[in-house]
Amino acid sequence: MEVRDLFSDAPLPADKITSLAVQQLLREPINVVDDWQWAESLLRGVDLILGGRIEVKIALYKMFAYSNRHADAEQLILQVLKQAGEPLGWSDDWRALPGRPLDSASIVGNTRMYLYSLKALGFVSLRSGQIDQAIAVLHKLQQLDPHDEVGGSVVQGMANSLLEEDD
Repeated sequence: MEVRDLFSDAPLPADKITSLAVQQLLREPINVVDDWQWAESLLRGVDLILGGRIEVKIALYKMFAYSNRHADAEQLILQVLKQAGEPLGWSDDWRALPGRPLDSASIVGNTRMYLYSLKALGFVSLRSGQIDQAIAVLHKLQQLDPHDEVGGSVVQGMANSLLEEDD
């Protein structure tokens, strides 16, 4: 895996990766499980160069989730919800959002990043044993994204499997 793989769901804009320094950082090999400190250091380097871009925060919370640093991942996910939601006029508290479905064509930019981060919050909540929160987040995501544009059904399937095991 390389650093750039963490940007697969929220790619950096092409004009932001023109510098040689950023290109080199993105091509660095990483192991987010066994050497998460190195991966975090590289992502922090990208963040320093690019100045707090939401895409870097998403890559960081993915790295935290993969390395089982769930509290760190959740903290960053909440920051992304706030950052992505502000320009949309959305609350950073996902529970306050109306459960109306969004038009698939509108699920781009900040809307996509917000919904993708809801999916991530559901995943991290599941992994950290917060099953009730995970179910609530995934239910809200399904209300907003009934056509599954951000792939919430995958995490919902994981939640359903866990619930079936408990029964």
